[in-house]
Amino acid sequence: MKDKEYKDDDVVVIGGAGWKPSPHGSSGKNDRKWKIIAILSAVGLFLLEGFFLGKHIYYNNQFNRSRPDSEIIAQLAFPMPGSAGVSIQHQAVMGVKMKIYALNGLKAHFTDTVPDYSDSSIYFITRSSDYRIKNDQKHIIGDYIVNGKIIAESLWRAGFMSVIDGNVQIGVSRSPKIRKHIAENSGSMFRQIALVSAGTRCDEQFVLKGKVTRCAYARDIEGNLYFVETENPETLYGFADALIEYGFADAIYITGGSQKECFYRSEDGTAHGKYTDEKPHELVVWTK
Repeated sequence: MKDKEYKDDDVVVIGGAGWKPSPHGSSGKNDRKWKIIAILSAVGLFLLEGFFLGKHIYYNNQFNRSRPDSEIIAQLAFPMPGSAGVSIQHQAVMGVKMKIYALNGLKAHFTDTVPDYSDSSIYFITRSSDYRIKNDQKHIIGDYIVNGKIIAESLWRAGFMSVIDGNVQIGVSRSPKIRKHIAENSGSMFRQIALVSAGTRCDEQFVLKGKVTRCAYARDIEGNLYFVETENPETLYGFADALIEYGFADAIYITGGSQKECFYRSEDGTAHGKYTDEKPHELVVWTK
């Protein structure tokens, strides 16, 4: 049989009688493809949001928050009570020997140089944040704000000291609310490892191992502020347990270990000890 000849305008259906072309041509396949992509993208975003929400909840519930951020912000409006001065007592708790410095009637300021503490207005000096050296540059670890200027940002270290107009509060929280308030009100802030929050140990923060002399800022349930040094090398666990047993509600770690003769000025203005530091630490200077 002679093959049929087709003209240019003839319609030829190839593929059998059961096959029919899409009424919309190739665009039908593209529509289905983009619908599938959209559905998969939506599912992916939902799972990603769920992952980050779960991580946020876990991240913020590794330990008790010391108290509401709103309460800490409200308390920053009030100066430290009492007559200006620092008093010291020695205590042994659970085998841990501690020097406990009670701070009264003082205001805090941040600096990166050791001041002339023969100045009678200076009552106490301690280290504050940690830092690392990278490419010959000092990089502060954790949130660090000075007079409203944000120098470093990180929420992992949950302990913090916040300052507005010299008024001081310490606490334990990973919320950015405190940082925002401090920056907007020309305040200062540093973050450190949380030791004790609401009377419980913050084990998830204990990245430092071994035994060395330890220091911390601590707060009792009445809101009074203290600086605490151990007289002997201790683990963070042993130090935190002793702080809790003594009665402190919150405590944040201070790097560098205790000093043999820590400088402080008593209520009558008498100076004791001296401040020595061979490294370029950020400092908290307490004045009358």
